[in-house]
Amino acid sequence: MADPTDVLAAGCLADRTALVTGGGSGIGRATALLLARLGARVVVMGRRPDRLEETCALAADQGGVITAIPVDLREFDQVDAALDTVLHSHERIDLLVNNAGGQFMAAAETVSANGFRAVTRLNLDAPWYLTTRVAARSMIPNGYGKVAFVTMTPQRGIPGMAHSSAARAAVESLTQTLAVEWGGYGVRLVAIAPGIVHTEAWEAYGLDPDAVASLMLLDRLQRPEEVAAIIAFVLSPAGDYITGTTINADGGWNLVGPFPSGN
Repeated sequence: MADPTDVLAAGCLADRTALVTGGGSGIGRATALLLARLGARVVVMGRRPDRLEETCALAADQGGVITAIPVDLREFDQVDAALDTVLHSHERIDLLVNNAGGQFMAAAETVSANGFRAVTRLNLDAPWYLTTRVAARSMIPNGYGKVAFVTMTPQRGIPGMAHSSAARAAVESLTQTLAVEWGGYGVRLVAIAPGIVHTEAWEAYGLDPDAVASLMLLDRLQRPEEVAAIIAFVLSPAGDYITGTTINADGGWNLVGPFPSGN
């Protein structure tokens, strides 16, 4: 299979500082490694120091440099302290990838208030706070910035995902609003909605990859590197005139999904 990153020119992100959340695995790790290969100074954030350090080591093996800052993105005081560290070291943040997220599958009527709040804190509150702080402290004063939010498809609703679907829809709306508010400052924002990406986190749902792949239009699951390539394209100069929209990079799942709930 061809490498989806071949279209991106080496060095196209040189002299840019990129911050990637959820950089210890899956889409976040693939994105961080790609941005580093393209010349960006990359900082990864996440809750597991060991996984973040694995990402840094992989980058070193590929000739890139990634630094890690362990942080719980739901705790705003930790976020502020982490941004202090990044801005002290790099002076500015040009690119932000809001990838960290998570949810559990449950029928909507069985989700507790605490369970709903836990999902929306991670998938909506955390990227909202980080994005507005990065914009206020770096992107708006410097007159430049690009933000990529990782959401999900189908947008029509997914059985068992009422909490996460609500949060992701809010993020897509937030993308539009912030693009209008910040466009005059040179800040662009795009939401990217992958399909079913074959990651360790997805495997935790206990589904059969081959069975699910057979239901996809392209007869396979998505790879993290394919999502990373779309993110890098948006963050590269090729994406300079893209803002305030959601890109469905899902292999057509938005056309055929979600699958029946079985109720």
